[in-house]
Amino acid sequence: MTKQRLKSIALILLVSASIVQTAMLWTYHPSSESIEQEQVSFNEIDASKTVEGNQLINPELVVYSNGESAYQTQIIGRTILNRIGASFDVGVLVLTDKASNIPVSKRSVEMIFPTPISSKMLEELLGEKQIAMSEPIKRLYLLDYEGPILRLESTTGRFKDFKLIGDETVLKRLFAYDKKKPMTKVELKGGDYTYVPSGATKLEEVFVYDDIAQDPKPLSRIESAFFTENSNVQQIKSRDDLDVLTDGVSVSTYDRDYNAFRFNTLSPNTQTSSIDYSTIVSYINIHGGWLDPVTQRSGFRYYFDQMSKADEEQAATFRLYLNRYPIFGETGPLLEQPDFDLATIKVTFEENQIRSLSRSMIRADRKLLLRETTLPSIDQIEKQLQSADLLDEISGIRMGYEMTYEIETSRYALFKPAWFVKHNGKWTTVDQAIGKEG
Repeated sequence: MTKQRLKSIALILLVSASIVQTAMLWTYHPSSESIEQEQVSFNEIDASKTVEGNQLINPELVVYSNGESAYQTQIIGRTILNRIGASFDVGVLVLTDKASNIPVSKRSVEMIFPTPISSKMLEELLGEKQIAMSEPIKRLYLLDYEGPILRLESTTGRFKDFKLIGDETVLKRLFAYDKKKPMTKVELKGGDYTYVPSGATKLEEVFVYDDIAQDPKPLSRIESAFFTENSNVQQIKSRDDLDVLTDGVSVSTYDRDYNAFRFNTLSPNTQTSSIDYSTIVSYINIHGGWLDPVTQRSGFRYYFDQMSKADEEQAATFRLYLNRYPIFGETGPLLEQPDFDLATIKVTFEENQIRSLSRSMIRADRKLLLRETTLPSIDQIEKQLQSADLLDEISGIRMGYEMTYEIETSRYALFKPAWFVKHNGKWTTVDQAIGKEG
């Protein structure tokens, strides 16, 4: 009897323990702390160097027009787009191939993108998901015709209008302009046009010391970005005496003279979907990021420049800007490329795989303003181009900085204000274009 009772008690205890363990399994939620810790350690992502895709689109040229005169707007393009997205709902009006079929507004704000953008990029800037346009967008207009209208112009000249429904009290601010900053319309090759400041513009000549000896050193930064926790990585010298990091599948070549590198991968791993703008931005965020906080505080930013294609290889280029002006670096044979611009990040890719990333690793730890430079007026520039028979041959014109990287005496970069023109598909200074400079 006692033995039977003991068996019953043991059975009850076993059943109870089973119930308790089952309950623990059903209610247990593993902590993600250890998993997140491992992922961060593996990728070594520095949040201070990451950027969202919409922050890399820079509508730098925004002009108010009343039909007779044009002026620079009081607020920048990104802010205008953000306020449109926050204050209005977007409704489609009409799609047409001829501008004459669309009413002309007495006042308008025109936004010209440095390079055409996709409707998806514009959706990210506006916070809207209804900007359906298959062709790249080169211009955006804010019109005032029986209420606010958002007009898009494609690279082929097609127009699409969207009626803005919402708080029209913000229009006064969106149409605000600066009477002290008149703009001049410049006709370009192929019937296109742009705007530039009418008067002389003053910009600072800037000196930046690039201290590559500061920790973390360039090769350590490259290894952290592309070869983290990889026991197979080795450091060797190339035939050109460049530093090379490789694990047998991927190779990163570092040029100490210009503090720049190129990462190439032969890995067969591919994306589950095709490579697009967002994929490329994420890739750079994960692999080293964009610029360190000190360089950002010095006024430097990267912005999307262009997408290009040659044979099967495609490329995305992001250009360095200083105080919202584009920088054009010295170009030439560098990093196994015949014509690489030091002021850019260039990513090459195929349909569903990123192949390479090339960039400078400059850090603006010490920045000096050397002198103020007054650039010639657009009238003077047009006369110079006319005298050189180039005025009708340019497809773009803008002000910016010419970047020269000095390695002979000490390692520094000089940023000199200049006028630039796009001729035969390449940006050069006006002096170079007309033959005044080497």
